[in-house]
Amino acid sequence: MFHRLRSLLVLAVVLALLPLTTLAHSHTLQDPSNEQYFPETGHTVSGRLLEYWRANGGLPVFGFPLTDAHNEVNSSNDYGLTQYFERQRFELHPENQAPYDVLLGRLGAEVLQQQGVDVSAIPRVEPLDGCFYFAETGHNVCDQAAGKGFLSYWRSHGLNFGDENVSYRESLALFGYPLTEAQVLTNPDGDTVIGQYFERARFEWHADNPDPYKVLLGRLGAEVLEQQPLPPLVDQVRIALIATDSGGTVGCGDSVVTVQRQVTPTTAPLHAAMIDLLSIKEQRYGQSGLYNALYQSDLHVDSIALNAAGTATIRLSGNLVLGGVCDGPRVEAQLRQTALQFGTVSNVDIYVNGRPLAEVLSQR
Repeated sequence: MFHRLRSLLVLAVVLALLPLTTLAHSHTLQDPSNEQYFPETGHTVSGRLLEYWRANGGLPVFGFPLTDAHNEVNSSNDYGLTQYFERQRFELHPENQAPYDVLLGRLGAEVLQQQGVDVSAIPRVEPLDGCFYFAETGHNVCDQAAGKGFLSYWRSHGLNFGDENVSYRESLALFGYPLTEAQVLTNPDGDTVIGQYFERARFEWHADNPDPYKVLLGRLGAEVLEQQPLPPLVDQVRIALIATDSGGTVGCGDSVVTVQRQVTPTTAPLHAAMIDLLSIKEQRYGQSGLYNALYQSDLHVDSIALNAAGTATIRLSGNLVLGGVCDGPRVEAQLRQTALQFGTVSNVDIYVNGRPLAEVLSQR
């Protein structure tokens, strides 16, 4: 019940601040900020995942983040950047075009599976009057009161594909098809409610709540997360710098040297290491005098994906500036060796503004 009360209080403040045109489509406004820290849970959402969170429902639909973004086996059976929220799991798929570069977990199906329910064995039913029947799964979605309930909620919320109002395909993309009929159940907070499972959500009818909050979404992200261990938190990483004129094989007779750095505890150390490397703007690093070939550049991490074969695909954007002919191989070595410090990484593919790094460097 604590989670419900907290969500209702925060939701009331959020909704009070949104313009009426936003409420009508259930889509939040864009914010130019690229990172947001949530003190309520102690986690940060950034980049494309933050943009997606804001554009497609934000706090009311997805809830607070429960983890930082980290790599885990995703729905494509690759190691991809993943982040859990109270009600959903985001998976980053940079190989897809937007808006399909972020995919939502089928958490409704996963929670049912955790409960030992074979979704394929759930009996199909006949259409009911006054409800919408989904022939694909053989289930009805109905309102629990006049103009209020699961059907109205399903139709009034959806991903933002730019359609007028909220379209059928936008709602389907957010929630998926119903997997069960509406039925009385006890949720993890101990509340007895009418609930219905969808591919990506559980709708709950709380009849005693004020009208805007009679339909709440179950905290499926939290429920799934409780059943699986997370990677350990890491607070130290290494970044690669250059020892110039050291008789090495990089650049103009240079060598790569890694130095240890303290970072905010994270379950995504590769991501943290790359961000930390790109944040350093000094040409010479501290008293060591090590050279940083990236000091003039303004690059940002768009995404990092690690597949099952150990290939890390790092996508950067921004302005790459070199200080001379020797800096091209130095930049490549710094980025590559920073990624290769991790035992799960055996190969690195780097892109800058959508182009392979080698191609970008060849034109400098």
